Amino acid sequence: MALHDTSFGMNGSLDEALFQLLSTEIQTRFGILLPITKKNLLATGLQRRMNSLGLVNLADYHKILFGGEDNDEREFVLLLDAMTSYTTKFFRHSRLFEFLAQTALPELIKIHGAGISRVLNIWSAGCATGEDSYTLAMVLCEFAQHYPGIQFKSQILATDVSPRILEFAKNAVYEMEKVQSIPDVLKKKYLLKSKDRRKSLAKVIPELRAMVNFRQLDFMDPAFGLREGMDVIFCRNILSYFDRDTQERLVNKLCGHMVSGGYLFAGPSESLQSLATPLTPLLPSIYRLSHG
Repeated sequence: MALHDTSFGMNGSLDEALFQLLSTEIQTRFGILLPITKKNLLATGLQRRMNSLGLVNLADYHKILFGGEDNDEREFVLLLDAMTSYTTKFFRHSRLFEFLAQTALPELIKIHGAGISRVLNIWSAGCATGEDSYTLAMVLCEFAQHYPGIQFKSQILATDVSPRILEFAKNAVYEMEKVQSIPDVLKKKYLLKSKDRRKSLAKVIPELRAMVNFRQLDFMDPAFGLREGMDVIFCRNILSYFDRDTQERLVNKLCGHMVSGGYLFAGPSESLQSLATPLTPLLPSIYRLSHG
């Protein structure tokens, strides 16, 4: 596709041919579906990346994306990152974490000894800025107190496609307004306020950060490279980005990395019941892999 040397107008206009080219490429690379209603979102991402690179003409950016160089894959990741809104919070949909602590974890101990005789493995898939991952770590720490005298063994894998977002999550520094959804008793235990009183910031304590291993992962990768079977997978508000066939393939791929009787937690608007998977719905957003 040939592009004229052109730049965005004040309204961030993007012609339909280029939109179709880029949306098709993004779907091929990442499985993410971009309907025409997302045209302005893609235009915003393009403008942000071009500004970051000091480019004025779309033709120059097109050469970076499709130039056949080794960095074009990385640039598509950065473009996707530039157009993605990472809206989440600690203890989002708290009933899911209550179910995890009150039902799922005791059941996994019962059937697998998870956390007692072996390590309990949890995967925060599509972890974004880390709120879900650190919420899971708090829940595990609180749950472990039910087993005094026993070292409750657990680890959390947190993955996302965006290197920038993973770096933010690893740093674990949040504005105070972002941590308001954490119960006060847990804020006192697991957060450190900035010593600089001019900064309204809090950082997750080192002990909690050590429980989470952040790693870059693209859901379209042929293999995820996971060695352990996952007892619990949190994959929330991710599946809605994909078309139905991709959703079904991805969910079945996730199931292939779960232990029998493991639990998958999805987003509130993501019903998996129409997909052909080995999961059994338990409650809205909560599914269990058949335990045989």
